[in-house]
Amino acid sequence: MARSRPWSIRRFYRHWRRQASRQAHFGFAVLLTIVVLAYAGVPHVARFVESVSGYNPGHYEPKDQAREAWLARPDADAVLSQIPWNTVVNIGLFVLVAVVWLTLVPSRSPRRPPPR
Repeated sequence: MARSRPWSIRRFYRHWRRQASRQAHFGFAVLLTIVVLAYAGVPHVARFVESVSGYNPGHYEPKDQAREAWLARPDADAVLSQIPWNTVVNIGLFVLVAVVWLTLVPSRSPRRPPPR
């Protein structure tokens, strides 16, 4: 009777990599993309849709001129110092998705098996 060794993390990972098919890599990349888009993209789109639907004046308001002047003012501070941390996290997640797509998903599938 053969004695089986306990599964280590490295042995499990190597076994998983050997057994994993291209569909599993593709599925993982798609799942990660969906999660990142749901976390980083959907709140911004929902916020934009809410803001557009909430502003619908029927006539010109005097405060609009003050808003335009405030938006046209020059910024004294650097733009990069004003980036919030959640924007940096969202950019990092998009970069992670790109890396996953480039490493796990093959560029193209072969049409026929290579000759022996």
